[in-house]
Amino acid sequence: MEPVEERLAKAMEALESTRAAVADAEQRLRRASVTVTSKDRSVEVTVGAQGDLLAMKFHDGKYRSMPPAQLAAVLVETIGQARARMSRQVVDTYRPISEGLPQLTGIPGTEIEWDRLFGSTDEENASAARKKTGGTPRDEILEDSP
Repeated sequence: MEPVEERLAKAMEALESTRAAVADAEQRLRRASVTVTSKDRSVEVTVGAQGDLLAMKFHDGKYRSMPPAQLAAVLVETIGQARARMSRQVVDTYRPISEGLPQLTGIPGTEIEWDRLFGSTDEENASAARKKTGGTPRDEILEDSP
C-alpha cells in the first residue's frame, strides 16, 4: 500500500493541475462569443459565455416590414439558439476537466449534471422548452393608468 504522504502529494498535484485547467478554461471563455443569424436572415445576434447579449444587427431593413409579434419571435428564437450554442461551448470547455476528476459514485451531489447547470445545450430542445413554458413573446404594450 502506498504511504499517506505519497497519496497526499499525488492528490495535491492533481488539484493543482485541475486548478490550472479551470483557470485556462475561464480565460478562454472570457473572450468567447457566439454569433447566430436568424433563419430568415433578417437578424444577427451575438452572445457571450454567460448568455449575455453582446450585439444585435438587423439586415436589409426586412425587420421594418415585419409585424411586431413576428419580429419579437425571430429575436427570441435567434437569441435562444445563440445561447444554446454558447452553453454547448461552455460544457465542451469544462467537460474534459471534470472527466479527469476521480468519480465519487454513490455520494449525492457529486455528479455533474450539465443540462441542469447550463440549461439544454441542444438548440431544438431549448426552443421546445421555451414554447412549453410560455416563452413565446407577446406583442403588447401596457400603458400606465393615469
